[in-house]
Order: sequence, then structure tokens, then C-alpha cells
Amino acid sequence: MPAKAKSIYNPTSPAVAQAARILMFLGNAADHDPGVSEICNAVGIHKSKGFSILNTLAGCDFVTKDTRTKTYRLGPALIPLGRKATENCDIAAVGREHLERLAQKTGASVLLGIICNDQFYIVAKYDGNLTVSVTIRQYQSLHISHGSHGKAIFAHLNDTEQQRILNAGPVFFHGAPGSLDKVRLEKELTFCRETGYAVDNEEITPGIRAVSAPIFDRRNRVTAAIVVLGTFAENQFAPLGEMTAETSRIISRQTGAGIG
Repeated sequence: MPAKAKSIYNPTSPAVAQAARILMFLGNAADHDPGVSEICNAVGIHKSKGFSILNTLAGCDFVTKDTRTKTYRLGPALIPLGRKATENCDIAAVGREHLERLAQKTGASVLLGIICNDQFYIVAKYDGNLTVSVTIRQYQSLHISHGSHGKAIFAHLNDTEQQRILNAGPVFFHGAPGSLDKVRLEKELTFCRETGYAVDNEEITPGIRAVSAPIFDRRNRVTAAIVVLGTFAENQFAPLGEMTAETSRIISRQTGAGIG
């Protein structure tokens, strides 16, 4: 009896594989946002096919398109998926108990954001005072230079990364781009490196103050930040900043960073 012919059926989808390669490429494109031609050349697909896949991904918010520059970056819909996939070991899971405690002790709103493609994505939010809550939502994104978290992150980037962000477009350390004071910013960055936290004194939102501290990964690279914000008085910057910095150090150590 002749041997049964081996099936040539391959239970995979080429389009899904191509979409996965596109997402992986965008995830590794740290220094710039690529256009469709660069993406298609890198993953080895025809431009029309790549354009179709990118449009589909954009419709699901897995990628976002800058209509001005015709470039692409990873989209916010990936954040909850990534968080779910790594909930046993990611920063949000490790930090949850500490961030909840920080919110209760400060009576303020506590945010945890991660850095991706020069954006600060809010992946967790805890309200210590249920009668006063900020309008920033979980999974909302802000620019990496935005207010106190911008200073806390920027203070721990190397010179090349700092210059790249400054050259990439408007920055929002002091609110509107036109309010940037570089001399003052340098003093604030030094202060952050010395104390472990940075502040925003109603510059982003009138009536709202914030303190932020960076979180580091196992390679000692700044990868996230904590933001404590609310209607607290200016004389609370130091005690709140110290609590926030200590919380960030605890979370950093528990995620493998070798910091003091």
C-alpha cells in the first residue's frame, strides 16, 4: 500500500505573520518613526501590502500614523495587551502594592507610566482621595517631556538621548513649549539627580501640583516613572517627593535594578 502523501497544508496566516513583523520592527525603531517604505523594506513585503496591514492595525489602535510626516509608531491599544501578558513580572504588577500605599499616605492621585517611543503611557492609576481625582486616564499617553515626569526621566538619560529629544520637536518641561527655560531646567535636572524626584508647580495645569520619580530596569536604564499629583500645598513638595523617590527605589530594586 503506497505511503500516504504528506499534507502541504500550513496552518498559519502570512498576513498575520507580516503584521507581527511590522509590530516588532516598530517596537525596535527607537530613534525615529519610520514611513511605510522603510517598514516594508525592513520586513520584506510589498508596499501596497504593508500599507493595507498598517491601515488595519491603525484601525485597531495597534499603530498610530502621523498624518503630517506619514510615519508610524506603536499604538496605545498594545498597552493593556502587553500588561496582561506580563502581569506576573512587569513594573505595574510589582509596584501595585507600593503605589496603592503611596496614594493612601499622600491622599493624592498616583500614576505609573512607562516610556515608549518618546511617549509616557499611563499604565496604572490610584486615587488616594476619592473626592478629588485628576482627569488623566489609565492608558492615556503624554509626551516624554511633559512636566514633572519629563524632568525625572530626562535627568537620567545620556547626553545623546537628551539631545535627540530636544531636536525632535517641542518639549513641555515647563508647560507650553515657549515657556522652556533651559538654565532653570538644568538646575531642576541636577536637583532631581540629587534628591531622586522632580516637581511641577502648577505649570502644566493651574491648581495642580506634581512630583515624579524615575524607575529603572535591570540594566539601570530609566524605563518608567511615578507621578503624584493633586491640590496639595507647595510646602508639601519635599515630603511628597521623598516618599515618591523611596517608592521608586523600592520598585526599581524589585524589578532588578542595581540602585541604592
